[in-house]
Amino acid sequence: MTDRLTTEELCRRIEISVQRLVEVVNFSCSEEGGKLILRGQVPSRDEAMMCIVVARSVPGVETVASEIKVAS
Repeated sequence: MTDRLTTEELCRRIEISVQRLVEVVNFSCSEEGGKLILRGQVPSRDEAMMCIVVARSVPGVETVASEIKVAS
């Protein structure tokens, strides 16, 4: 058994952490080209940044990219 978490496990941890702190709609996390990609919609830029900060704080996460949109 490896110490590395699967992408699915990392994304689940990110989703739980993000949804505790940020009002996000249609949140998803996936892996593309070695990066974890965050998607969804939030009410403000601050909350979009918070999603990234939270994702990066999850143990095992190395690279995060965001495609989170701010509602207009």
